[in-house]
Amino acid sequence: MDETKVRLSKRMVELGLCSRREADACIEQGLVKVDGAVVATLGARVGPEQHITLAGQPQALATLPVTMLLNRPADEDAPPAQLLGPDSRSPQDASEQVWLARHRQHLAAFGAVDELCHGLVVLTQDKKLPRHLAECEMEFLLQVERAPAAEELKKRVAAIRLGGKPLRQCKISRQSDHQLRCAVYAPRAGLLDEIGRQLGVRLRGARCIRIGRLVLGSLQPGQWRYLQPFERF
Repeated sequence: MDETKVRLSKRMVELGLCSRREADACIEQGLVKVDGAVVATLGARVGPEQHITLAGQPQALATLPVTMLLNRPADEDAPPAQLLGPDSRSPQDASEQVWLARHRQHLAAFGAVDELCHGLVVLTQDKKLPRHLAECEMEFLLQVERAPAAEELKKRVAAIRLGGKPLRQCKISRQSDHQLRCAVYAPRAGLLDEIGRQLGVRLRGARCIRIGRLVLGSLQPGQWRYLQPFERF
C-alpha cells in the first residue's frame, strides 16, 4: 500500500471542501472528481498531488430511510432486494431521490414475497412502516388450474378453517375459469397456499396488485420506483 495515500473523504476534509459526513455523502452520490474522473467508491484513496473537485452539494434526501415499490417478475427466485439497482429503476419514477447502493440494505419486504408470488413488493428501511404494512389489506390475483363456480366457491370459502377458526378479514371471489381474487389483511407466509389447499384448487401462482391504497399500476415486471412523499398506504 502506498503510505502517501489517504482516504478520499479525509483528504476532502483536510482541503476544507466539506465535513466528513458530507464527504461520504458526496462520494456515494457521484459528486466527487479526482483528476477529472468521478470516484464513487467509499474508502477510495488518493495521493497528495491529485486534484479533487466537487460537482455540487449532497442531496439531503439521501440521508433518509427509503421505501421502494417493486414489480417482482413471475418465476424470479432472487430475493426482491437483489432486483434493485439503477438499471432496473422505472423511467416513470418521478422521485428526486438519488440511488445509493446502501438502499438495498436493512429492508423489510411485504406483498409478493412467497415462493409462488409475483407482482407488487414494498421494500422499506423505515422502521415505523412495517407495523402499518402488516395491518394493511393486500389484494392478490390467484392463478388456478380450475376455479369453482361462484356458488360452489362461496360454500368452500365458508368451510375454510385456519387454526380451527373460520377465515376472517378475507374476501375471495371468482374472476374467471382460471383466476380468483383474494383480498386479505396481514397475510402470513404460506397463507395463500393453505387457502388454495382448503378450496380444493391447484394454485399455480399469485400476483399481488395492491397493498393498502397503493396499486401496482403501470410499473413493469422487474422495475421499481421510490415511494413518493405524498403517497400513503
